[in-house]
Amino acid sequence: MAEGTHRRLAAIVSADAVGYSRLMGVDEAGTLQRLNTHRSEHIDPLIAKQGGRIVKTTGDGLLLEFSSVVAAVECCIAFQEGMLERNADVGDDAIQFRVGVHLGDVIVEGDDIFGDGVNTAARLQEIAEPGGICISGSVFQQVLGTSSFNFEDLGFRNLKNIAQPVHTYQLRTEIAATNETSPAGFSFYTGLGKRQPHAAGGCLCGRTIFETWDEPLGVGYCHCRFCQLATGAPLNGYVTYEEKYVTFKGEPPRVYKSSQIAERAFCGNCGTTLYTYFKTTESAGFVAIRLATLDNPEGFAPRSHFAIESQMPWLEINDDLPRICTGDDPGLAARWQSVGQPHNGPVLGTALERQRGNSSD
Repeated sequence: MAEGTHRRLAAIVSADAVGYSRLMGVDEAGTLQRLNTHRSEHIDPLIAKQGGRIVKTTGDGLLLEFSSVVAAVECCIAFQEGMLERNADVGDDAIQFRVGVHLGDVIVEGDDIFGDGVNTAARLQEIAEPGGICISGSVFQQVLGTSSFNFEDLGFRNLKNIAQPVHTYQLRTEIAATNETSPAGFSFYTGLGKRQPHAAGGCLCGRTIFETWDEPLGVGYCHCRFCQLATGAPLNGYVTYEEKYVTFKGEPPRVYKSSQIAERAFCGNCGTTLYTYFKTTESAGFVAIRLATLDNPEGFAPRSHFAIESQMPWLEINDDLPRICTGDDPGLAARWQSVGQPHNGPVLGTALERQRGNSSD
């Protein structure tokens, strides 16, 4: 580690104003004045009172550090409740904040802090409701039983640029409740506002459970060689959702990078194959859940056959569903070609050939 730097465990808070650019575009001087007033009269004194430290500001955002996790969470709740009162008569010009809290190791350099702990707090902030607070599992374990905080378990979330899924909780404060019928930000929370998932399911042993919060993008059969090998079956039934509409509870699934463009997840205990993940942009992707792992698979009738070029010759298909080749899907063909593969994907070869290929990587 460089001279002058060291590590320590800290409670990290990331707070960011919602829609600040829009507010500045409407009334730059007025918005800046309101933000400065909120800070001088409410936010900064509260942070100091709770023993926190303002590490840095980013115009409309704050990075805070606390030595006490409980103090950090109490400060965030008082922060949001105070903002609710201050915004009571403001209307559309109200400044609301999203807040994320994480307990983790940080690298300290002078007065600044860096590392995955800081990044995790920032990503938790991004998925919080306006006026709401999201905390990590490490924070939850520290404050559980120490106060009357009201938590909602959001399951394991895949956060942008964070290697492992993060067990995430939402603090059910009065502010978040006021947003419940029409929350903003990630549309994932439209589903949470209904308080009932669209569908749910999990692995054979029950250690990994998933919930989905919106209508699926598609339901079908996949005959590709990847799915055949991953499931040990001639075809795979799938239900596809946008990544942001899928959450996990219990043990996080184990993930295997099955190709240059996809990852496959399975239960580390019973081995149930759960989903395939495809990244579509830098910050988004979609999840193809194994249809039979749903609690009510009978309610999801397939609408097409995909990768039909790999259909087993002895498998008779007598339905009238559309049949699609891999190369005929423009999005998937483009993803394969972007990694130097044919438009219809690579040829996997025999098990021995795949073993030799893996050993040479």
